[in-house]
Amino acid sequence: MADTTDNTVTGEANPVPRKSSWRYIGPGIVVAATGVGAGDLVATLIAGSNFGYTLLWAAVIGCLVKISLAEAAGRWHLSTGSTLFDGWASLGRWTTWFFAVYVVIWGFVYGAAAMSSSALPLQALFPDVMDLEWWAIACGLVGLVFVWFNKYAVFEKVMTLLVGVMFVVTVYLAIRVTPNLGDAFAGLLPVLPDEKDSVLNTLGLIGGVG
Repeated sequence: MADTTDNTVTGEANPVPRKSSWRYIGPGIVVAATGVGAGDLVATLIAGSNFGYTLLWAAVIGCLVKISLAEAAGRWHLSTGSTLFDGWASLGRWTTWFFAVYVVIWGFVYGAAAMSSSALPLQALFPDVMDLEWWAIACGLVGLVFVWFNKYAVFEKVMTLLVGVMFVVTVYLAIRVTPNLGDAFAGLLPVLPDEKDSVLNTLGLIGGVG
């Protein structure tokens, strides 16, 4: 029941009654789904296949970077009322040129990674339907359709469904694979692998996740 107490004497404003609804968690689900994306999948899969649990600590740092950046972006917008692009531009004119080059490179690299990582499970589930390249193209076209028609309500429902599927599949795989907990805890120690490009691989993992 909503609070209708008259707070005229105390000078306090009457609280606005809130209605609980599942639709309020929709944006959060979309953010979570886009936050755990191609960068995480590609970077962690490569690191795990090459180094096992050795770089697990780097993946944890990447998660902390991701959380910190997301929190800082939200805090900036709420405190200033301006976008991140406005804040970026306020640092100087050079940021416009830097960001333009960065977006082109990042767009191609991340776009290819997103399409490929999305295509991998589809090609594994349906190996006789299409080759990996065509699955990747199909995933890219589906993303283009969502952006082109700009139907957020539909996008939100689809992402909610896919997040549920991803959660169930991830938990199932974690139980099915039964990871070695001893090695996993050992991987939390900040140790670099005995490889030539271990520093670059570690930075790539942190950046890919974060």
